[in-house]
Amino acid sequence: MTATLHLTTVAVPSAPVGPTNPLPPVGAMPEAPYEASTANLPDEIAANIAYGRVTSIHPYLLQDAYSRERSPAPMRLAVLENAHLRAEFALDLGGRLVRLLDKATGRDLVYRNAMFQPANLGLRNAWFSGGAEWNIGMRGHWPLTASPLYAAEIAAPDGAPVLRMWEYERKRGLIVQLDATLDDNAPALHVRVRVRNPHPRETGMYWWTNIAVAQTPGSRVFAPATHAYQTQYDGSLGYVDIADPDVSRPASAPAAADWFYDLNRDRTPWIAALEPDGSGLAHVSSPRLRARKLFAWGDTTGGRHWCDWLGGETGAYFEIQAGLATTQYEHLPMPGGATWEWHETFVPLQVDDAARHGDWESAVPVVEAAVLRASEATDASRLEAVADVAPERMLNIGAPWGALEAELAARVGESFASLPGVRFDRDAGEEGAYWAALLDGEGDADAAPLDAPASYVDGERWDQLLAGAAATWLTHYHRAVIAHAAGELPRAASLYEASLRQRRSPWALRGLAQARIAQGDADAGITLLTDALSLAAEVVPLALELGAELLRAGRADEVRGLVASLPGEVRALGRVRMLDVRAALAMGDREAAGALLEERFEVPDIREGELSMSALWREAFPDRPVPEWYDFSMS
Repeated sequence: MTATLHLTTVAVPSAPVGPTNPLPPVGAMPEAPYEASTANLPDEIAANIAYGRVTSIHPYLLQDAYSRERSPAPMRLAVLENAHLRAEFALDLGGRLVRLLDKATGRDLVYRNAMFQPANLGLRNAWFSGGAEWNIGMRGHWPLTASPLYAAEIAAPDGAPVLRMWEYERKRGLIVQLDATLDDNAPALHVRVRVRNPHPRETGMYWWTNIAVAQTPGSRVFAPATHAYQTQYDGSLGYVDIADPDVSRPASAPAAADWFYDLNRDRTPWIAALEPDGSGLAHVSSPRLRARKLFAWGDTTGGRHWCDWLGGETGAYFEIQAGLATTQYEHLPMPGGATWEWHETFVPLQVDDAARHGDWESAVPVVEAAVLRASEATDASRLEAVADVAPERMLNIGAPWGALEAELAARVGESFASLPGVRFDRDAGEEGAYWAALLDGEGDADAAPLDAPASYVDGERWDQLLAGAAATWLTHYHRAVIAHAAGELPRAASLYEASLRQRRSPWALRGLAQARIAQGDADAGITLLTDALSLAAEVVPLALELGAELLRAGRADEVRGLVASLPGEVRALGRVRMLDVRAALAMGDREAAGALLEERFEVPDIREGELSMSALWREAFPDRPVPEWYDFSMS
């Protein structure tokens, strides 16, 4: 069967991501499950951990409006298929490889989630489990994991189809291009990744390919290493012997953990997941993608709860991963104008008994020989041949930012070295309309102050463009947000005030409130947040911010009044109910808090590593164990 590439749509039980949160996240990054300690680490790893940290996800907006109510909804897929494999990519969900079917065995090589259920594990909140995810830019699940990518079909010189996906990552200012094709003569999916820093300045670089694999009691993972840096959600990175105790069986992991393998850099980087019958998946790459990792949820109530939370009853999985640096805490310096590229190959695997049941030392060489035989029988050369071919047959449209950033760079006389194989559309969607008009010298003097801005920008060049435009409430406001995200609080406050002098908007009131709170004036911040909510009562995140600040100020009675004043459908939301429980406990009313908790409500966007529900239960019921539905502990 000659390889084909086509688009299709499948109906999947889905909880929509929903509209973006209109409040720019100018504060700290989403709370990570833990931070890494650099104690006792090699100098290179410690230096990379200290380098390139990101303090805010701005200019992206958060994706936190989803629920846990699912109904059938279409998922658009680009399908690469031949006689050996069927590879399905979700173009509107970060280009995720959501399925890789081995036709010889009828087995899905990557974990295929039976539903689409966002949860709060991504840098912008929304994330979903399953398949193979491409993560670029900074530690965490990348900002576009639940957003569309550009996509096109490229014809290779031999006529075979290549799926190209690309986008501009705004936080780091990087262009990423992914080319995927199926091998003609062997069961293999090849992916060529190319990343360019188009700007003249250095930036931090991060990449991890996260591959979910369905977990059974006998699943086993191998990599060419004897030791690994192990984490267990407490921040430490211990250097452990992989074989003593044997950590190759994810289902036997006592708790959630990462194992970052200490690979020999002279050997081909690979990782493999096998089942008891010897079948499995191998991932092999060129040397630049030199790191490998195993992640397991662990055999705890919380770990099992997370799997169910993300995938329902079929949700048990682990991940094999590949990255640029030894651990996921590290960022690497990428020079201005640099292009980095590598190949990744996914191949089905079959090995004999020695690997299925043998000890680590004897099993690894057997698995490695099988991995290398399988990968060496493949040919990815067509991806080199088409790397610079311009996309013509478009399959999907992404965001306008690559085009807008290139225009802005040209305006200020700065170079912007785009990749030759991609192109961006400045008119894609509505989120870039204001900024395209600003670049055209038009702006929007009549913007309605009660309408939330569709998007935000970052950096000195955009600030200068806004400063040169007609002074409106909106230009002052956007300049304030840029300053706020940069940590320039006095300047941000002054610009928020300038915006409010022109037109009163809930957005500038909220921004000024957060600036005042950060400067130590909580009372002023609460007053401003109250005013903002009076103008935008339908914006639930505003109510949550106000409630949180009232609690911090010891004004729990006002929180309960705030919750009582909200519409019934808002009071029913998980985060609002959690706020009500906290207020009741702060007032010493354990009976009211307990009654709310016993209603067994869900918080759809509970954060990975967040133990708030179990903590609230223990405070309300100190003598009763935490019920399973509130237990998200990973240790």
